[in-house]
Amino acid sequence: MPDNTAADALTLERMRADIAEILQEDPDTITPGENLVDLGLDSIRIMTLAERWSRPGARIEFVDLVEETELMAWWATVSRRHATLAGQ
Repeated sequence: MPDNTAADALTLERMRADIAEILQEDPDTITPGENLVDLGLDSIRIMTLAERWSRPGARIEFVDLVEETELMAWWATVSRRHATLAGQ
């Protein structure tokens, strides 16, 4: 079972910051309901984010991210996964 320490926890703010970093944008420009593909996020960058976010135990896969390409949809997926892990 993965070690989910506070330092490793995936948060909405961390997700926004990671997306902004990959897009070389300010995190404040990443709005929750905006289509991230429209901002320039391509499949390679989405794969990079999926790998990065899977490390803290969020179990995020590429397919989870390409189905809906909005930050809030991604956050909903992460939240469901964390709730499932917490219930185990």
